[in-house]
Amino acid sequence: MARIDTKKLAASLKAGQLSNLYYFYGSDAMQVTQCVKAVLKTASGGDETAVTKLDGGNLDVSLLADEAELCPMFADRNCIWVHDLNMDTVREDVRKAVLEILKNVAPQTVLVFDVTGFDIFGGKTGKNKKPTDKNKKIIDYIEKTGTTVLCEPKNQVQLAEDIMVLAKKQGCTIGKPAAMTLADLCGCQMLVITQEMGKLTAFADGGEITEAMVRDMVAPQLESAAYLLTDAILRYKSKEAMHRVDDLLAMRVEMPYLMATVAGTMVDVQRACAARMAGKRVEDVMQDFGYRMSFMVEKAFRSSTGESYEHITRCLELLCAAETRLHSAAVDERVLFEETIIEMLRKR
Repeated sequence: MARIDTKKLAASLKAGQLSNLYYFYGSDAMQVTQCVKAVLKTASGGDETAVTKLDGGNLDVSLLADEAELCPMFADRNCIWVHDLNMDTVREDVRKAVLEILKNVAPQTVLVFDVTGFDIFGGKTGKNKKPTDKNKKIIDYIEKTGTTVLCEPKNQVQLAEDIMVLAKKQGCTIGKPAAMTLADLCGCQMLVITQEMGKLTAFADGGEITEAMVRDMVAPQLESAAYLLTDAILRYKSKEAMHRVDDLLAMRVEMPYLMATVAGTMVDVQRACAARMAGKRVEDVMQDFGYRMSFMVEKAFRSSTGESYEHITRCLELLCAAETRLHSAAVDERVLFEETIIEMLRKR
């Protein structure tokens, strides 16, 4: 057995191949949940009542041991789901007991562990992040004897492929450029993409979902909208920039958070610009600054193309001055934000 990705997991389940032990973890909680559901559905034959769910935060190891050794009487398999067991926070005797139970799982039992409710990486990011030592111990054991899946956020290209498949399943078609635009506007969040696809496929009614349709019907997420504004500012596209300002203000986000988000996207671009000047790549920036999602850095690199470090710095200085005024005096927040954007668009 070994660690596999979600595609190999889907293929193995389709072929009816099941392990006795599974462990699902990673930064993409939605993927983790989907993997758990897929395994339990296959193992139980779709009978949710045949699944025993145990709370890892308050685990009864005696009950787990009994369940793991049971021989099912009215089903082909005995299914157990242990959710959010943090080996760092349980007692030493519980850790030892859990590892011992894993060695004695009955052949008819499918025991699934998943993590979505705590940071299994202990705050570590970048290429070198790995689960904390005590959690890694159980993952390493299951990787040798069963199946583990690390679910990390997909990039724009990977999500575009998933979107095209999803459209086909719902009786529509969508080209790769349109699919990538949808992923971009949704901030590469699969949950948001799935919701928007329901709306788009209903509108397309069996036809093609075009890029124009995506842009007209899908409202960008806050960070995506902030990136669109940043990109328009850096390219001195005044009309587009003010249109993006209207989009952001329509979200009714509190102004301090809105300004901080725009400043954050500008900082991303500044880092990308500095990295490009130093001959660094997306992967280097992700590791050095702890980014979890590559699409944010990829967007920053695209926005930084042809831009000067001085221009970006001036924009950040204007945003900083605006935030200072926002917190130190009574101002019309909307007017302050719009005036700041207009000033950033002035060429010098």
